Amino acid sequence: MRIDFKTPSRLVAVDLVRVFAMVLMVQGHTLDVLLAPAWQFTHWYNFWLFCRGFTAPMFMTLAGFSFALATLRRWESHLHWGPSVAKRLRRFAFFVLLGYSLRIPVRSLLRDLRWASPDAWQSFLQFDVLQTIGFTLIALQLLVLGLGTPRRFATATGMFALMVALAAPLAWNSRFLNSLPLVLKSALIGTAGSLFPLIPWSGYIFLGATLGTAYVTLGKSTPALLRKAIPFGLLLLVSGIALERVSLQIYGQANFWPTTPHLFIARIGFVTALLGFATFIERFLPISPRTMQSLAEESLLVYFVHVVLLYGSRWNPGIKQYIGSTMGFGQAYLFVIALVTFMLMMAFYWNRTKKNHPLLSSLLRTAVVGAAALAVA
Repeated sequence: MRIDFKTPSRLVAVDLVRVFAMVLMVQGHTLDVLLAPAWQFTHWYNFWLFCRGFTAPMFMTLAGFSFALATLRRWESHLHWGPSVAKRLRRFAFFVLLGYSLRIPVRSLLRDLRWASPDAWQSFLQFDVLQTIGFTLIALQLLVLGLGTPRRFATATGMFALMVALAAPLAWNSRFLNSLPLVLKSALIGTAGSLFPLIPWSGYIFLGATLGTAYVTLGKSTPALLRKAIPFGLLLLVSGIALERVSLQIYGQANFWPTTPHLFIARIGFVTALLGFATFIERFLPISPRTMQSLAEESLLVYFVHVVLLYGSRWNPGIKQYIGSTMGFGQAYLFVIALVTFMLMMAFYWNRTKKNHPLLSSLLRTAVVGAAALAVA
């Protein structure tokens, strides 16, 4: 039986919000690296930190939403093992590999690996955005293979999202999970230093997949449907913030802020409302939808490159090592503008190169990966 969904070839609002999250991400990390400590003890900075907390949820929720849109457009081709599914899983696994490559614990894998310290291994095993997105997208594709229908898929991902969100504080404080081997503990919870462990961050991706599937299967997959979600999103945002005291009474103070469900609700509400508002803004975009798509499709590349440039890696010292937290706000923000511009240009031209010159892009990708591998061999 063939399933035919009348999905739009591309949802511009989703691309717009993904690019917005990408810009906020680069801005946040740049100010974190460059802003002098004196500027980090002000009221506006604390408010900015709170707002910055919405960036990663945007990034991850829309990763799940985009997965659902792309999958439902060719649902039949993703139901059985074949070249399409294998290619997808390789791509998602590459995200995981990139994430771990940022934390290689030694200078040479061949010469120094046996001498890596416990602290180096703990740092290497910590989960970041790329690992969580990669592993969760792999799980989503396996759910598609196993469940067979969009309804079952949406139900399962919604249940997983709620379970992860509600159980996160309990999981972080669980003696059992904290006694697991470091590789599993670092993947699941953040008590070993992981900034974006699967619990609770995979919940955003699962719920994004649920929302994306619902958007398509409701049969009215138009921007107008997202506009109607604005009041619902704002209600979730306000309700989530209002539930802070209730959440604190239920779960206690231990690991409260990284895990609390009330922030999960508020952040999902913010993303939902923002998607609706983006359908109004897209009409006035000074660039074409195709250009916005090119930028959005390279969001994970931008994440990887700007983190390497700012914080450094096994291959290079970063701007943090060269300059450090020495700049005033004006000077640091000029740097933000320059880096954001560079990242957008890189994303645009690399995406066009992949589409217009696939052989050249494949050779360049192979050369870069090969050179990086040799540098740490």
